[in-house]
Amino acid sequence: MNKAERDALKRHIVDACVKGANSRGYGDAVGVLRGTLFLAIRPMSMDQLVEETGYSKSTVSFNMSILENLGLARRVITPGDKRYHYLAVTDHNSMKKAMLVNVKNENQLIMTALDMTEKDLVGKSVSQAILDKISDVRSFYRKTDRLLELVSRYTTDEMIELLEREGR
Repeated sequence: MNKAERDALKRHIVDACVKGANSRGYGDAVGVLRGTLFLAIRPMSMDQLVEETGYSKSTVSFNMSILENLGLARRVITPGDKRYHYLAVTDHNSMKKAMLVNVKNENQLIMTALDMTEKDLVGKSVSQAILDKISDVRSFYRKTDRLLELVSRYTTDEMIELLEREGR
């Protein structure tokens, strides 16, 4: 496959990945790298990603860390090569697990902040509206945490089957 054919194939996938990254507050490089990995036949080294995308090594490294933390890419070691190589995560159970971990971490941060806020308010004159708001936010995050815990019990295929069966 020549470069023109490869570029035509990449255009729509990379564009969709860039739009997805931007919608979550990430820069274009996150999307370009994710799209590039989606279309890679084998794991790509940092140097290959630099060459393919035109980004600097530091930009690729920084943004690959973001993709790894989001569970959208993973680092692999190729036998006989000391460099890291990267793959797009396309296994839905792995991706589900990473997404759940990220949302659970955010939930925990908010719940901790709510606890600290309540401690700071002890003995202070605070309106009932503020206390009610804290209670509402806490309820939302408790329910979200419960939902995440339930979702984590099942594989993606089991969840789809369960929801489709209940939706009939």
